Amino acid sequence: MAVYCVKSEDIKLEMKDGFGQAELLAGTYDGGVHAFRCHLNAGCCVSPEILPDTLQIFCLTEGKGAIITPERAYSINEVSFYVADPYSTFTFHAATNMVYTMFIVEQKPGDLERFHAFHMKLPFFKGLSECVEYCQDCKSASSRSYSVIPTKRLCRVLMGVGEASAEHSTVPEGCFEKGHPAVAQWNVPFGNTDMLLTVNGESVDHKNGDFSYVPAGLDHSLQCKPGKQIHYIWFEHYVLEKDYLVSYPRA
Repeated sequence: MAVYCVKSEDIKLEMKDGFGQAELLAGTYDGGVHAFRCHLNAGCCVSPEILPDTLQIFCLTEGKGAIITPERAYSINEVSFYVADPYSTFTFHAATNMVYTMFIVEQKPGDLERFHAFHMKLPFFKGLSECVEYCQDCKSASSRSYSVIPTKRLCRVLMGVGEASAEHSTVPEGCFEKGHPAVAQWNVPFGNTDMLLTVNGESVDHKNGDFSYVPAGLDHSLQCKPGKQIHYIWFEHYVLEKDYLVSYPRA
């Protein structure tokens, strides 16, 4: 199987006290990354467990509310991103129904050594409108790309957002990428996305609420359907604990 994808309607949440979560594509990656889809009902709050020496990264794609830490409050008014301080408490408060995807990343000894030597200041919070835009040659003319977690800032994790539109185009629009053997990739479509995810020639429809995983090294594309748009978060993890920042020649 080249395409690992779960559809939104197949994600089953068990709600309790206004909160529910479900693990996504469990067992597809053995490198210490676990993903969960979470729902928090309007008027409810939840305080995730503190996980020392572990990274917790949240992609907030629906709803409004706030994240409260001992130092400050972060307002959620758009698609937003939060990286928790692994040694401090935090609480999500939902003003409207809230949907987010949580990545739990285990830190191996080499990761912890790098983390304690250098990492972006945590907790980290940023709205999509605040992210830095960049250009990449594997993406079409209509594409817009935004960096959320750049390389080397958070050990083996990096994350960004891709957008494109085929509403007024006669050529394929989206991201058409050769396999990257250094990193595994997960995709979180949001908004009015209607695209085709293709991995090694195998294709599936991909829309808001779905979730997918692309193993390291496989060619893949995320392409707008005719007249449609794409908006997706990509989350990547270097598969090697050591010597992971190496250069791979392009085919």
